[in-house]
Amino acid sequence: DEYHAIGLKSCLLKMLTYIIHKKLYKWADSLGIISPLQNGFRPGYRTNNNLFILHTLIEQACADGKCLWVAFVDIINAFPFTDQTTLWLKLYKLGFTG
Repeated sequence: DEYHAIGLKSCLLKMLTYIIHKKLYKWADSLGIISPLQNGFRPGYRTNNNLFILHTLIEQACADGKCLWVAFVDIINAFPFTDQTTLWLKLYKLGFTG
């Protein structure tokens, strides 16, 4: 009995996550929900695009002798706990039925 359930569970979870991600992305993209400014985790986009845009704005402001105010918000821990039932219900009401 060399069966390792943990490894199998991990693979199945990765497959399920991949399938959900693809369906959710396709659905959100078709409805125009994803902002054109969202560059992370999108095919054909890079997070470097936003860095380039910010760098260009800074250079332009300096060249024009203007101030440029920038705020960076770290929301990595903004939602540490999410009620899964509520999440799935909201997705269902938005039309994402899988």
